Amino acid sequence: MTDADASTEHSSYYVLNRDYFSECFDESANTTTSVKTYVKAIGLIIMASVIYAMDIEIYVAAFLLCLGVVELLSIRYKRSWWINRQMLSRAAGSKVVVRVNDQGIFTDSTHHQQGIHWGDIDEIKGTEKGFLVKHTSGTSYLSKSGLDEDALVLLTGKTDS
Repeated sequence: MTDADASTEHSSYYVLNRDYFSECFDESANTTTSVKTYVKAIGLIIMASVIYAMDIEIYVAAFLLCLGVVELLSIRYKRSWWINRQMLSRAAGSKVVVRVNDQGIFTDSTHHQQGIHWGDIDEIKGTEKGFLVKHTSGTSYLSKSGLDEDALVLLTGKTDS
């Protein structure tokens, strides 16, 4: 029996739609808000106020004030902004094939191919609806709904180790 025969490969797919993007954001995004979250917006508004009070240039003050307001809105509407931005991307609506095998986790779509080898994975954290895979290039999210039972068993086993 060769290594190719002993290898286990689980393949399934999911579609990059609004439901998937919503789940991805809900399960992986840091949604905690603190004063640190608002520092940039507060700084822009303070700079605009100082420039306006010094009567240097009203247009610069108005521009900085608008940037501060946009920053506040981006914090408040972070989820909907991110989801809509993903829906406008060229990848939206495409089918992504997920392969989980002895080498790692691989995703293939018409616009993007990614391979994460087991040696590059620092941590696999199970969430309610999927898995957060922390690796050398960042963090990726895998939805349980896009994986077959064998892949779920394999990934769940990797979270325990």
